[in-house]
Amino acid sequence: MDFISLFDLNHRVRQVLKEQFAEPLWIAAEIASVLENRSGHCYLELVDKHAGEENPVAVAKGTIWSFTYRMLKPYFETTTGRHLEKGMKVLIQAEVVFHELYGFSLNIKDIDPTFTIGDIERKRREIIGHLEEEGIIDMNRNLELPLLPKNVAVISSPTAAGLGDFLDQLQNNSYGYKFHVKLFPAVMQGERTTESVIAALDRIYEYEELFDVVVIIRGGGAQADLGSFDTYDMAANVAQFPLPVIAGIGHERDETIVDRVAFVRVKTPTAAAAFLIERFQEFEVRLEELKEDFLAEANDLIVREKNRQQVLAVDLKSMTQQMLDSHTNRLRLYSHKSEQAARLFVLNHRGKFGAICARLKNRVEQGFNRSSSAMQGYAERIKRQCEVRFEKDRHVLELAETKVKYVDPKNVLERGYSITRLNGKAVRSAKDVKAGDVLETLLADGQVRSVAE
Repeated sequence: MDFISLFDLNHRVRQVLKEQFAEPLWIAAEIASVLENRSGHCYLELVDKHAGEENPVAVAKGTIWSFTYRMLKPYFETTTGRHLEKGMKVLIQAEVVFHELYGFSLNIKDIDPTFTIGDIERKRREIIGHLEEEGIIDMNRNLELPLLPKNVAVISSPTAAGLGDFLDQLQNNSYGYKFHVKLFPAVMQGERTTESVIAALDRIYEYEELFDVVVIIRGGGAQADLGSFDTYDMAANVAQFPLPVIAGIGHERDETIVDRVAFVRVKTPTAAAAFLIERFQEFEVRLEELKEDFLAEANDLIVREKNRQQVLAVDLKSMTQQMLDSHTNRLRLYSHKSEQAARLFVLNHRGKFGAICARLKNRVEQGFNRSSSAMQGYAERIKRQCEVRFEKDRHVLELAETKVKYVDPKNVLERGYSITRLNGKAVRSAKDVKAGDVLETLLADGQVRSVAE
């Protein structure tokens, strides 16, 4: 049986491929993975897929050696504004290489950035079209910004220079406006950007009622890192977020999809702070205008009311005078009629009044006579009772006087007794006195002071 070694087979394949593909080819493919090593080489895994399918129909390895990569990388990134990244369509010029040990690969010599730009733009249009079909592309733009957006949720890398500029501009504004800022850290470049920013939005959503606005800050990053802000997932989350989102991604070139769906897009983080400060200024100016309008309207109202009151006062005075004149005449007529009626009444009832007065006089005199007799009797009884009472009280007082004489301390002292006092109080026991106390002894004819030993 004839046979050849594996090396011979691979060597023949290498020779065939070398003869078949003597010159480099332009090949369109999609990047499945990218790896840069420390030596500066770049290793790509390239795939080809049928339209609308995810599974690849062809796979190949590609290598960009360091001396070539040093020239291709800055040119590609400057032209496209993107890094070489997973999912990107590229048009590469490559040598077809087959090595007996390492197998098939492509040695990449050049990359056409215009092809990638076209593919990026196509993807952007597809994503924007998808957002429009779902009816969510303008949802965030249609939100109403609070009059005073002072509670601000910020999504940014904690070390981003743009974050410091934003905070300094916002918190040290010359107008003295006060803002409350809460940072929600996120990765703002690289493959994890999309999931990190979405996770930050989810955390803010949990405390939605505490914030007025969300600011996404990415200041100072490379222009080529903007690809993450052109993804459908991030754009859809920003578009549907219930708070206004300000995109301060920090670039002046092409507008990203996140810029397109955000409530407002500003060029820099500092401009995002200025946008919030301007809202306060506009509110303050509006308040001042309302104040001036109110004062003007109030002054006009006062003038109008003053004029109206003056007219009403004149009318009231005239009406009052007319009413007074009318009622004066009426009162005079009533007075005359009352006077005539009173005179007629008195004349008709004069006889009756005389009889009534006589009867009243007799009754009053009779009552007075009865009362006088009764009062005299009361006076006699009270006099007798008072005399009896005075006699009893006099006897009681005499007994009390006799008792007082017997208990008077002066009489006791005259019988040879004495009273000893310490500090003005009578000493009743020897225990109440200690050596050195000054004692006062009260006798019938004087006092004696002594010191206790």
